This record gives sequence, C-alpha cells and structure tokens, in this order.
Amino acid sequence: MSSTRTTGRLERFRDRFRRVATRLATLCASRAGGRLRPTAAGGLLVVLASIAVSLAAAPALGDSVRIRWSVGTYYGPEYAPTVLALTAASGLVAAVYLGLRALGTALEGTEAFDRRRGYYELCVLTVLLTLVLGQIAFVTANVL
Repeated sequence: MSSTRTTGRLERFRDRFRRVATRLATLCASRAGGRLRPTAAGGLLVVLASIAVSLAAAPALGDSVRIRWSVGTYYGPEYAPTVLALTAASGLVAAVYLGLRALGTALEGTEAFDRRRGYYELCVLTVLLTLVLGQIAFVTANVL
C-alpha cells in the first residue's frame, strides 16, 4: 500500500514539475511578457519585499550588526550601524532593479533582444531574488 502512495505522490510531483516547466518555457518564449514581469511591477514587488525585510528585522537587530566574520587577525570594521546596513541592502536591490530595467529599456526594440526577452526577465528575477535571499541570510546570521 505504501508503494502505491509513493508512486501517486511521485506522479503528482512529476505532473506539477511539467506544468511549471511548460509555463517557464512559455514565459521565456514570449516577446512582451506581462505586467508582473521582473523589469516591471514584479521587480518593484521584489524591491518592496527587500524593504519589508529591512523594516521587520530592524527591531530585532539592535544598534549594530556584524558585517564581517573572519578567522585570524583582521584590522578593519567588524560592525556597522543597523540602519546603515539594512538601508544599504535595500538600496542595492533597488539600484540593481533600476539598472536592469534601464538595460532592458535600452535593448528593447532590437530583434535579437525581443526574441529572447523571456530569458532576460528570468535572469533579472534570479538576480533580484538572490539579493533578497542574501539579505535574509545576513539578517538571520545577525539574529542568531
């Protein structure tokens, strides 16, 4: 009986994976994308998520956060003001978003870019989410 359940779960997982892969392939093949594409409102939502992480983490972190973890002798700053570090993290996400959006706008209209715009959008989303995940890891390391 348990092998039947396992097989059923595996089949459901495989079907879900195929649906996600199909949607991703459709996104990458599309020329225009949608309103929630990463270089439009979707990217702005990721920036707002970064700001929300900073605002939520600020009370738990105190006055200063550790910015360097090292083994051995290091003669540089190990701590920074919390407000500065969290503002810098959200500012970096916003700056990367604006830069990638400007790059997409500059490349728009070229035939090669228009054919592969979905891949560009996927890369933008990956970069922005990686930055936010790095911010979450930074906050987590300082809370623990």
